Amino acid sequence: MRKLFLIILLIVITQSCSTKYHGYVYDFDKETPLNKVKVYYKDSTDFVLSNKEGYFEVKKSATIKYLLFEKEDYRRFSLSTFDRQNEFIKEQPFGDTIYLISKNSKHRRPQIALPIRN
Repeated sequence: MRKLFLIILLIVITQSCSTKYHGYVYDFDKETPLNKVKVYYKDSTDFVLSNKEGYFEVKKSATIKYLLFEKEDYRRFSLSTFDRQNEFIKEQPFGDTIYLISKNSKHRRPQIALPIRN
């Protein structure tokens, strides 16, 4: 039992120490993989392109807060890599699939209304 616990603990630790963000980029309406989506950090000139299965890998950076996803005829999407709550900064969990919305799509991403503080 203890051996099984140690194996599971080791797997969890190695997965959480990943040095890359990775996942898939799909078309929101068609639910198909998107090839050659430009994935990069905000204010960076380095980028990677998703492959024909929509898969991408980007090295993690401790100082970068946003990943951007761009493709011609699609709306640009930014994804926060960090979350700030109660003055503590923690790394955001990174999902498996990112969906991009075509500029011609009838769908829109929901707009988040921030509360006004007095």
